[in-house]
Amino acid sequence: MKTIDRVVQSVSSTTHSYTIQPTISCDGKLLSPLFIVLQEHSGTFGPRVQENLFRASNVIVTASKSGKMTSDHFKKWLEEAYFPNVGRDSVLLMDSWSGQCPAIVTDLTPMEKQVTTMVIPKGTTGKIQPLDVYGFRIWKNFARRFSDTVLLLNYDINLHQRNNIIKLQSLIHNQLSSPRYQNLFKYSWFKSGYTNERPETFKNPVEFSFEQTSSTCDIEDCNDIAVIQCSWCGKSLCLKHFFIEYHYCNIYNGCD
Repeated sequence: MKTIDRVVQSVSSTTHSYTIQPTISCDGKLLSPLFIVLQEHSGTFGPRVQENLFRASNVIVTASKSGKMTSDHFKKWLEEAYFPNVGRDSVLLMDSWSGQCPAIVTDLTPMEKQVTTMVIPKGTTGKIQPLDVYGFRIWKNFARRFSDTVLLLNYDINLHQRNNIIKLQSLIHNQLSSPRYQNLFKYSWFKSGYTNERPETFKNPVEFSFEQTSSTCDIEDCNDIAVIQCSWCGKSLCLKHFFIEYHYCNIYNGCD
């Protein structure tokens, strides 16, 4: 068709982008924090934005003019997301992007740690980069399903606003960090050819979270429509109790 009509919450969001960089280990763990780069006209957050920025313990939020990572962001990711999560010896699998060069890793590696770097050859990312092979599709489908639910139920929430982007990505990271999805990320490594052992069958996060909910919210005295099932506690939650009030949940901290 020459003309296709679409419904979007924000026209500017169709031309603006942001970057997330999750970190997964070969044993199927989604490590924390998640690294997020938002697109800002100046490339940085102004004082007022900083003051009102939504902050969560499982995300690192920064900015660039394009919404894409730079070599400086890669350094920040190494220092604040990668090194704190690995032991004395580790292997880091990186894209062939010039901003992620082994020399930067060598320069920033703490004295007490040893990191071996492996670079994915150009043109092969879609075939052997674990998250590209499997994980990112699941992540995007989860975000799209939640966004579609907000639109269909006509909630007055703009998911393309700065703080809502952070909150949504933080909640997706929290949900996919559940042990029930460990085999999902193991499968990413298996399908990319790095391991020979095929993990046991796992449930798709979109199916579990959005297709098995109760009709109403499981929170006491709440009769609102349930939109999602928590991957940690299994409760069916309405938009208010999941997103607006920020349902950060895991086996260590319980539900907040």
